[in-house]
Amino acid sequence: MTVSIEAMQASDWRQVRAIFADGLNTGLAAFLVDPPIWRDWSAGHLEIGRLVASSEGGENLGWSALAPVPAT
Repeated sequence: MTVSIEAMQASDWRQVRAIFADGLNTGLAAFLVDPPIWRDWSAGHLEIGRLVASSEGGENLGWSALAPVPAT
């Protein structure tokens, strides 16, 4: 299988949100119960470093994103 890594677009959110929800359903992924809507998720993540891994058929297989953290 060929996988490509591309910059995440807002149009990827439906598939990214589904992957996010799968992780949340394990109860181990985050302190959330449901994944947020795009606007809220986007506001909490940096514009750079948003990536999706996609199959040749265009299915998003995984994603990553950077979020700011306070200096300690």
